[in-house]
Amino acid sequence: MKQIALLIFLVCSFSHAQNQSNELSTNVPGAPYPRLNADSSVTFRMQADQAQRVQLLMDLGQAPYDMVKGDGGFWEVTSKPLLPGFHYYLVSVDGFDSTDPGSRAYFAARKEVSAIEVPAPESEFFAARNVPHGAVRAEWYFSKAAGDWRRTYVYTPPGYDRTSDRYPVLYLQHGWGEDETGWSLQGHENFILDNLIASGKAKPMIIVNENGMTGVTFSPPPAPRPGTAPTTPPPRPNPNALKAEKYTLFDNIITKDLIPFIDNQFRTIPDRDHRALAGLSMGGGQAVRIGLSHLDLFSYLGAFSPALFVTDTAKDYDGAFADPAKLNQQLHLLWIGVGSDDFLLAPVKGSHEALQKAGIKHVWVESSGAHVWTVWRKYLADFAPKLFQ
Repeated sequence: MKQIALLIFLVCSFSHAQNQSNELSTNVPGAPYPRLNADSSVTFRMQADQAQRVQLLMDLGQAPYDMVKGDGGFWEVTSKPLLPGFHYYLVSVDGFDSTDPGSRAYFAARKEVSAIEVPAPESEFFAARNVPHGAVRAEWYFSKAAGDWRRTYVYTPPGYDRTSDRYPVLYLQHGWGEDETGWSLQGHENFILDNLIASGKAKPMIIVNENGMTGVTFSPPPAPRPGTAPTTPPPRPNPNALKAEKYTLFDNIITKDLIPFIDNQFRTIPDRDHRALAGLSMGGGQAVRIGLSHLDLFSYLGAFSPALFVTDTAKDYDGAFADPAKLNQQLHLLWIGVGSDDFLLAPVKGSHEALQKAGIKHVWVESSGAHVWTVWRKYLADFAPKLFQ
């Protein structure tokens, strides 16, 4: 009898553990749905007693999933098998787009949306592992350029609060429609750096995230909602607009307000040789434009799937490319990467070819993947070890 009881206990325990493992890390605490299935499809379930139609909206360019109403007013649907990584989604209830109460919300496309993380063995590099951890804190400072108080997110490396050491700084920007929380919440920059530092692959550094949706002179159109066809890629901007970018409000916020605040508030090494500027999508374009306009402040630049357009004359940046030999001496690193399925592949690849033609040294990465966080996390993991060496 004891053996039978033990067997029943083990079976029940295994079944419980198996069910628990199917709950996604992006679920709110205690929520059993969304739930991951063995084939990497995901089952979504939510209650909407009075609704007439409920749809799941995810994966740009794909038709919405019609959810089926069951007992108790619960609506349910299972997606197709999903690629590993981070997926935004919404739920449409009688035409009203809403977040899923069972999943965490993230700021994207200028609003809160739900998201799921489909795990895979490759996710280990941004997982919370048994290594020393740094801290992410929200800091408020007054920007004279903006005339207002601003919030910035700051990652400090493991041991920062227990030493008197000074550290280099990476200013790391989000994409269009997101904000300063993106690299921490969606990107897991802290875990990526914790793991790289613990393995000796990256130097301990401070990372600063600002809200780049201020004073932008050129931005892509709003992203289509999940479940609808994507918009056409943004048009190629006038080179004169790119030249004027360095005079925008956001440029002044970064160079005149944010950098002095960080250097005063944190133990930085306050010189260009220990300062980097990078970003994804819109933020990647900003990083290159601002960085090339302020080579007295930055010597490392990174552009992940950037909204970046360089003509074959290589003169779009107010003379920054006029002397390639001098620029190659000034820049310790110019890193550019884009996914093979990214809607910005053509212009970014054209920029890479223009830089090659001009003789400007840079690291070029064309990887698999689209315009998604799954790609940008990998880019940070490749970029960070090349900094401050």
